[in-house]
Amino acid sequence: MLQGGSIFARVWGAPNAHTVFCWHGAGGSSADFGTIGPELADRLGARVVALDTPGHSRSSSRPAEAFRPSALATLATEILDELDAKKFVFLGFSWGATIGCWVAARCPERTLGLVLVEGGHMDFADLPGFRTDRTLDELTSDAEAAAIREGDAFGSHTPDVAGAMIHGLCWESATATYQRIAAAGTPTLFVGARQDEHSGPVERLSRLVPQAEIVQLASPSHELLQDAPTEVARVVGDWLVDLEFAD
Repeated sequence: MLQGGSIFARVWGAPNAHTVFCWHGAGGSSADFGTIGPELADRLGARVVALDTPGHSRSSSRPAEAFRPSALATLATEILDELDAKKFVFLGFSWGATIGCWVAARCPERTLGLVLVEGGHMDFADLPGFRTDRTLDELTSDAEAAAIREGDAFGSHTPDVAGAMIHGLCWESATATYQRIAAAGTPTLFVGARQDEHSGPVERLSRLVPQAEIVQLASPSHELLQDAPTEVARVVGDWLVDLEFAD
């Protein structure tokens, strides 16, 4: 049994099939994979599992330190153990892609593939003027102001959770995992939007994780799961077929 609170998940496909494990972005939920999940399950004959991650939607929250990527990677492997998924493909969107990088770096022997959708390529240190040395209280205060400003668009998490997530990402970046992912040779796919300002981080990912395949879609939107879900499912499905992942 998992420690620390309940986790809600949606599952598509056969219970004993190969597992695609999906982690949404900040403020999102398992419903974000409502198009991609069934399409991948049908095409690949796979079991697709998408979580409401801690502190989001129907899953209970956890202490601030539990939102560090390394701690969430440990939680992910515990959930995969509960699912009896000895090996898996990790598909992460935005924040979830960084969590996927940490899972792949820590469990290379279990990670059949790593799919990064609009994430895993940028750190907060890449953002001009962003101070990564701010305290948890300062980041939470910023999140409280954003929640008031954005209203329902803020998402399915609270400012406390948002602050803890950002604090964790400032301490444990995606790029800190690249050396281990590269050394393991983990098959990696990056699916991104067509945005010029992301070209530097994408090039860095390609250089430091040389096995990474880069696909940038015509959509200019970061929200690819909402704006181009069928296209994302097609690209990911094609890549997994080439990996001979399908049953």
